Amino acid sequence: MKSWKLALLGVVAGACVAGGYSVPALAQAGTTAAPTAPPPATHRFRQEDVFNTMTKVSRDVWRAKISGTSAQHMQELFLDGQRAYFKGDYDAAMSDFTAAEKIYKKYPNAITPD
Repeated sequence: MKSWKLALLGVVAGACVAGGYSVPALAQAGTTAAPTAPPPATHRFRQEDVFNTMTKVSRDVWRAKISGTSAQHMQELFLDGQRAYFKGDYDAAMSDFTAAEKIYKKYPNAITPD
């Protein structure tokens, strides 16, 4: 009697396992699921371009800081641009970096690199 119960238990367990593998396969083949994430945002600027601009402007901001230029607004723009860049908002970051670069070009009171 015990062997009959064990055999029946093995058949039931095997059917459950086989059914568990086939149900997800059928569900995937028949329909497509709705996307759960929103579509990726489109940016006017690429991450690489913003990074290169950030690197260039950081040197300008540092030179202006060392030379004693009153560049508090330029430094604030640069920091805001960095925050936007690391959040993934490349358009806002590029806007802040170009504004800081315009201030630097308008007031070129910087020491020259050696």
